[in-house]
Amino acid sequence: MRTLLSKFCEEFDRSVDPLMEPLRRANEILAENGERAYSRDALPELQEIAHQLVTLKEKVAEQQAYVLIFGPLKSGKSTLMNAMSAAYVSEVTSLPAYPCMVYVSDADEREFVTTRHDGTQDVFHDPAALRLQVSRAHTDLAEHLRRVEAGGEDFDPALHFPEAIRRIDVRLPAGELARSGSVLVDTPGLYSRMKFGYDRMTREFRNSAACAIFVVKTENLFLEQVFEEFNDLLDLFSRIFLVVNVDSTKKDLRPDGTLVPSLESEDPLRVIEAFENLAMNAPLKAAADEGRLRIYPVDLLHAASRRLGGETVTGEPAASDDGDAVGGHQADFEGFMTDLAEYLDSTDYLLAFLGDSMRCALGLLGELESVCQHKAFRALGNELTELEHEHTVCRRRVAALERLASFTWSEALERLGAGHGLGGGACAEEVLAELAPQVTSAVHRWFKTDASLHSLLETGVAPLVVGAQEAAAGRARGSLEGLVAEDSEGQGLPRDVVEDMQTTGLCLGEFARAALADLDPSDLVRAEIPAVSLAALPVRRGLADWVLLRSAGRVRRSLFGPERRPDKLLPRDVKARRLGETGRKVIERTVLESLSSRLPELLDDVVERLHGDYAASVGETLGRRVETLREELGTTLKTTQTHLREFRKVLNRLSDLQASATMTRDAVSQLAREYRETDSDLLFAPIEGKTQPHPPAVLSRDLGADAEPTEEGTAAEGEAVPPAPSAQGGPG
Repeated sequence: MRTLLSKFCEEFDRSVDPLMEPLRRANEILAENGERAYSRDALPELQEIAHQLVTLKEKVAEQQAYVLIFGPLKSGKSTLMNAMSAAYVSEVTSLPAYPCMVYVSDADEREFVTTRHDGTQDVFHDPAALRLQVSRAHTDLAEHLRRVEAGGEDFDPALHFPEAIRRIDVRLPAGELARSGSVLVDTPGLYSRMKFGYDRMTREFRNSAACAIFVVKTENLFLEQVFEEFNDLLDLFSRIFLVVNVDSTKKDLRPDGTLVPSLESEDPLRVIEAFENLAMNAPLKAAADEGRLRIYPVDLLHAASRRLGGETVTGEPAASDDGDAVGGHQADFEGFMTDLAEYLDSTDYLLAFLGDSMRCALGLLGELESVCQHKAFRALGNELTELEHEHTVCRRRVAALERLASFTWSEALERLGAGHGLGGGACAEEVLAELAPQVTSAVHRWFKTDASLHSLLETGVAPLVVGAQEAAAGRARGSLEGLVAEDSEGQGLPRDVVEDMQTTGLCLGEFARAALADLDPSDLVRAEIPAVSLAALPVRRGLADWVLLRSAGRVRRSLFGPERRPDKLLPRDVKARRLGETGRKVIERTVLESLSSRLPELLDDVVERLHGDYAASVGETLGRRVETLREELGTTLKTTQTHLREFRKVLNRLSDLQASATMTRDAVSQLAREYRETDSDLLFAPIEGKTQPHPPAVLSRDLGADAEPTEEGTAAEGEAVPPAPSAQGGPG
């Protein structure tokens, strides 16, 4: 039969369900980038919200009542759960103080599910396999805890060890839980070393748990430490059941050495009275007087034994083979179960179920929207903008480098030099005029020696030609330096090339100066011996030459040697006699004529080779730099593209999540407006084929009759669902 309450649960589920997939996807993308600062800052909080929403959604969908069980280690919590569920769950709850919640609920078949802080799960059907995993997980957790504490940080498993187990679900046939619609939640033992994140684990139940049960042994009842954090429970829950675990077999020693039943086993109520009158602090006393705190002395071991043996809660004292005391304690347990069931079936609880479910949802949605606007994500958005700019610049530079790589630098630079009048042949006449006196001096010196004509040309004239070439190369180099100084940005190059160089940050002057510094003009000159025709030299023939009819050519060969290499030694007196002053002038004129015909070509050649070497060096160095930059920018471009995809994906999923959270908040706020004026007596009324009624405001004290939902959708002051009594959960 469909009731107003079930309709609410359906509508609530439909309102929240569309949010779960965007939330899962957001958690997934942040987990994939877990090393990023934005993920480390926000992922734990987002995972926490996701976990709480899943818990709340399950509670409402199944109309479940979550009952939290607190207490120190070894206080009897596991035994109480065995008794309450009438099923053996100690095989799980007796695990060694692992800091996680254990949920025990009814199911057709036994199943154990471990859920980690990162959301991953493992399913077991064998308790031994579960214990083995938890034992290993406990060791790993302890190691991470010590490591983080050694670094001076406060350990947070969601941040420092997301693989830690956060929750264990125990599902097994438990008829008592099925009938009551309850889910028992065993909390980690108080005062254990691994109590980190305790507030986080219990916070989710402030607006979703029906009530709390605090278990304490009789001998610890008067220890102040036991109740140090009990006051926090009073703030969280409107109904707390204090179960005092009595040992009905306990004995005291009499003076005569005999053993007699202790006061705890014989009359536990007197112990409770002493606690209430002598040890109970003011908050506990006030809660007890208001009926929010109820105390039950129970022999949990015997109660669990009887329940597992098939005895049911009847509300009457049970028969006992061990005597009236045990039977009385069984009756106390049955009274406790009856009171708990009555509370879960009460109107107050049903009011709290609706009001707190919506208030919890709105609070979580407000937190979720805040996380989506986390400063880490704002910083990520700014980084994305910068990265997009960097990516655009990088692509532009890569394209420019591609064009520069295909540019023929050598030809362009050679043309650039030629276009500025940097040739050498143009100054040949000036150079020849400078060489003429030096040639005359060289010939004069030669006439005073016995050296051959070839020696004159090789050692006297050829060095002058080399010097002229070096001077021309030096002038050309200086002209290039001046050109580079005037045009270090390469403005003489094609405009598109200059723009590409500016885009890539390349400076022509840098490469030009380096190339010029490496140029050595002496490496460019050609040590060429001037050619002199022997036929042009006037040689005086002697008497013997005439007598023997020697020709002038034969006489010249006999004096100078072969035409191609006139290297025959020629004594100075022979030079004076055979050549004379006329011959000296002719030799000077012939050498200068040879230089005049050859020098322009030599000077042009040395300047051209200097330009060519300079252009080749600049082009080669520039080409290497362009290729290096292309590789570097190619890598940078791939990296920025990867980061852009990552950042856009993260921000897109967060944007989707924020939009879904806003839509869900609006839907839940609408539910709050619809149900806040619903008469609680109609919650179980059939509604098939009927329009939902809106009788006078009976739920208004819990659902906020005078308040409209805020834009933020949080559980803040002025919220659509203001704080109600904290007895939360689902109907039994």
